[in-house]
Amino acid sequence: MEEREILKVKRLTAQWLEHLEMENYSPCTIRDYAKGLRDFSRYLQAEDVGELASVTGETMYRYQLHVYQETYKGKRLNLQTQRGRLVAVRSFFRYLLRRGRVLSDPSSGLELPRPKKGLPRGIMTAREVNKILAQPDLDTPMGLRDRAMLETFYSTGARTSELQNLTVHDADLGRGELRIEEGKGRRGRVVPLGEVAAHYVGRYLERGRPTLAGARPDAEGWLFLSRYGEKLGGGGVNLRIRAYLRQAGIVKRVTAHGFRHTCATHMLRGGAGIRHIQALLGHRSLETTQLYTRVEMGDLKREHRRTHPREQSRGV
Repeated sequence: MEEREILKVKRLTAQWLEHLEMENYSPCTIRDYAKGLRDFSRYLQAEDVGELASVTGETMYRYQLHVYQETYKGKRLNLQTQRGRLVAVRSFFRYLLRRGRVLSDPSSGLELPRPKKGLPRGIMTAREVNKILAQPDLDTPMGLRDRAMLETFYSTGARTSELQNLTVHDADLGRGELRIEEGKGRRGRVVPLGEVAAHYVGRYLERGRPTLAGARPDAEGWLFLSRYGEKLGGGGVNLRIRAYLRQAGIVKRVTAHGFRHTCATHMLRGGAGIRHIQALLGHRSLETTQLYTRVEMGDLKREHRRTHPREQSRGV
C-alpha cells in the first residue's frame, strides 16, 4: 500500500468509528472493531494489496484463512476471536458500500465461524450463595459496599460493567427498582431490586459510601466506590469475590458473572418464565437466555428418575 492509500484508509476508518459512536455502539465494541480493522490493514500491507478497491472476495477468503491459522502463545485464536476479527472488517465494508466509497462489498460472501455456546459456568447452589454473602464485614465501609454489591449482583443478574456504571440515582430503593443505563450494546433497562438487596444498598449508602467518598472530596456519583473514592474497577470486583470464596471454603471457580448465571438459574428453577429472565438479563435474543434451560436439564433428569413410573423399577 502506498502512503497515500494508507492515509485514505486511516481517514475512512476514523469516519467509520465516528459513525459507530453516532449509532450508539458501546465503547468496548468500538475498540474491538478498531483493533480488528488494524489487523486487517496490516494484512493488506503484508500481502501488497495496493488499495481498498483491489480487495476481492478471494482476498477476504485468504484473510479468513490467515486469521484461522494465526496463533497466540502457541495456540490458535479461539472461534470467538476469529469471528470478531471478521465481523469488524465486514462492518467496515458495509459502511463503505452505503457511503458509496466502494462499488461492491467483498466481505459479503464471508461465512463466519460459529463458536460453540457452552453452558454458563460458576453457578452456585443456594447454600453457597448464602455462605459467600455472609462473608463481608458489615462493621466496615468496604464490607458494607461488598455486601450491597454482591446482593445486587444476585438480585438483578447485572453484568460487571453494568454494576460499575451505576450511579446513586439509578437505585430507587422505595420502589425496589434499579435503572441500568448502559447495558451491553447500550440498551438500557429497569429491573427489580429485591427487598433484601435494597436493604443492604440502603445501609451502604447511609453508612459506607460517605466514608469511601470522603477519601476523595471530588468523588463522582458512582454508586459503588473503591477504597479511594473512585469508580469501582472490574478487576477489583473479582478479586473481592475470590477472597470471599476462600473465606467461605468454596472451591468452585466463581466470578462476578457467575452471580448473573446463578440468578437466572435459580429464578428458572423457581418457576420464572424464560421471557421474564430475558428481560431481567437484558438479552436481545431469546436464544441466549435459553442456555439456562440446558443448565436445568440436570435437575429435570433427576426429577424424571425420581417420579416417572417407568424409572421406579429400572426393569426392562
